[in-house]
Amino acid sequence: MKVIQMGVGGFGRHWSRILTANQDMVEVVALVDNSQDALDETCVEFGYAKTVCYTSLTAALADVSADILICVTPPQVHREHVTQALQADLHVLCEKPMASTIEDCVAMLQASRQFGRKFAVSQNYRYRPAIQTMARLVREGAIGEIGQIKLDFYKGWYFDTDNFRRTMAHPLIIDMCIHHFDLLRCITGLEPITVRGESWNPPWSDNSGDTSTTLCIELDNRARFTYSASWCAQGDFCDWNGNWLIEGDKGSIVYENGTITLNHAAGRYTIGRTESVVPDEMALTEQSAVLERFIAAINAGTRPETDVTDNLRSIRTVFAAVEAVESGQTVRVLPPEIEALLAV
Repeated sequence: MKVIQMGVGGFGRHWSRILTANQDMVEVVALVDNSQDALDETCVEFGYAKTVCYTSLTAALADVSADILICVTPPQVHREHVTQALQADLHVLCEKPMASTIEDCVAMLQASRQFGRKFAVSQNYRYRPAIQTMARLVREGAIGEIGQIKLDFYKGWYFDTDNFRRTMAHPLIIDMCIHHFDLLRCITGLEPITVRGESWNPPWSDNSGDTSTTLCIELDNRARFTYSASWCAQGDFCDWNGNWLIEGDKGSIVYENGTITLNHAAGRYTIGRTESVVPDEMALTEQSAVLERFIAAINAGTRPETDVTDNLRSIRTVFAAVEAVESGQTVRVLPPEIEALLAV
């Protein structure tokens, strides 16, 4: 597949490494960024000729033939770049979050349907051995019917002054929680119904927006997901997956800093047997797995696992959480008009 990479600075550098490592799957035919310095640095580091560099997507689309756009620009401009590529007959794989507003998300969904191209979001956290293993245990019924879930995410993370997250109103919820809400759906197979909670910014935070939150999410089987998180914690108390406790009527799954423990219930409120679970092996992980599955879906004419229709459920949980913490009210994740859109 011939690829245009849009955005090569910041996290785009990581995607350049991924594409370079997967040249059996893709050929990069254009690099696009509004920073000439970022383009020059990418050419030097990854060995690209400067002839593949463009400072606008319009120029790249007019000059090269491509199959896929990898979009690694800030979320507030995803709609512009994604829609332009879809209209030009390219499939699009976009970095998370899908967009900064639900209106932009809906517009991109409609564009994907209108132009008949595939549009997926890179939810790379799904494709980690521990995550896939926990999802498998749940599917196999290892802990029975899920009744409650707890996730703690406490990580100290500093953003440079020119990073767009530094001035976001809700950097934690919008830019980080999308991963955990998507993992919730991936691991449990359950869908969020309502959200309530609050957010705040500790006095030592370098960010202007709220970087700590506590949320309670009702799921479609009436289970509750309690989420406590901070992106400016005084120390790193977990890995990027967060620390999980998933409880069912037959036992529980505990994930903490890379270790999975499966607890088997023995009667009411007691554990009879505990076992450590070695994560399943995966040939490809993270963005490489996302890329492989996206290309496979294109070739097979099937829907990618994290396509726009699926990811709208994850991102709507994010927007509902923002509304909930700002209003102090319980907010429904999928309003009727979004449910109707997804049902098509």
